[in-house]
Amino acid sequence: MNKVLKWVCTGIVTGALLLTGTTGLISKTEVVSAATIKPLTVDQMMGKLTAASKTLKSYHLNSIKKQNLQIGDMSFSNKNTLDVDINRQPKFAAIGTFNLEFLDTTFDFDLYANDNEFYYLVDGSTLLDEEYGYEEYEVEDTGEAIDPDGLYWITMEKEEWDILYSKGQFDPASVLDSVKNYKKSMKVTDVGSQSILQFTVTEPKAAKAMINLYDRDLVMEAETVQPKSVTWKLYVNKKTFQTEKLTVDMSYVLVESGEKENITTKVEAKYTSHNKIAAVVKPAEIE
Repeated sequence: MNKVLKWVCTGIVTGALLLTGTTGLISKTEVVSAATIKPLTVDQMMGKLTAASKTLKSYHLNSIKKQNLQIGDMSFSNKNTLDVDINRQPKFAAIGTFNLEFLDTTFDFDLYANDNEFYYLVDGSTLLDEEYGYEEYEVEDTGEAIDPDGLYWITMEKEEWDILYSKGQFDPASVLDSVKNYKKSMKVTDVGSQSILQFTVTEPKAAKAMINLYDRDLVMEAETVQPKSVTWKLYVNKKTFQTEKLTVDMSYVLVESGEKENITTKVEAKYTSHNKIAAVVKPAEIE
């Protein structure tokens, strides 16, 4: 034990001597502090991200979007959670769940999508609700009676799917195309094991484009959108240059029939299991 401790201590002292240049092997002027290493430039970072995205075949995405609406003296909030496994290459496919919390109500759906098809899984009792409009209690295009206790895959329109997930919002490569026009406003900072590519815009036209991308469910039919600010941040692993987190903070006003709605939205998307997701298989019930 004493020999081990002596070896460890000797190693520490030797390392200190080498760093200070006392031994003459390394001069003091040759020592470079980690603090002096500068972050990559914006162009360098985007180049690294583009290269890394070419090697990314799959990942897991957990995205939480919180929207707060203030209308006069009333305020409302809702929370959307998208939790999906995604295959990027050779073909896009996604499977997972979506959760919506609004007031005291919670909705949960299973999801499946590829480049051409988009589905969500719903129980029969929900289909029988009048708002779905299924006449005579039959499943669309089959003529089969709806079982209140059964489960059914229902087709989504692409526009509906794009509200939950679009490549422009979340795909590690496509997001770079979505924000390339903001490059002059970008900066790169290093924090621990991550580099952060980020920008904030307040110019109305620029901010509105980002709001339309990430909050289209609220603004797609709005009369007027008055942006305040948008802050977008991409958190990147400094070693692999794979995306680990994306955050978007938006503040704006909607005008509907002369009434103003103040809205703040926070999106936080986390990327895990890079290249570790099994092949996404289309549920057999959809075939």
